[in-house]
Amino acid sequence: MDRMITRRHLLSTTILACGGAAALLASTRLARALSLETMNPETQRLYLSACTTRDGAHHKQLVAEVRQTLQNRASEAEIEAAIAGATCPVCGCPIAAS
Repeated sequence: MDRMITRRHLLSTTILACGGAAALLASTRLARALSLETMNPETQRLYLSACTTRDGAHHKQLVAEVRQTLQNRASEAEIEAAIAGATCPVCGCPIAAS
């Protein structure tokens, strides 16, 4: 190990180490672009009624889409199981309840 450390090498490794440390510190900060807030009762009521304001028509449409997609590909029991496990992408409710 007779290799001599030059100023250029020392400077480049120091800058690299400091840059890595700065990047690590910067990545530990929380992102502040989005924030989660609890819904007030009125907003929650509107959110949960998004699919049921038309007598569950959206959920019935989703059930029909699942049936159409699985028709001739799965048995009736498998189709019913898929419908029972499916949830609405809007409200998160099970679509089988419609």
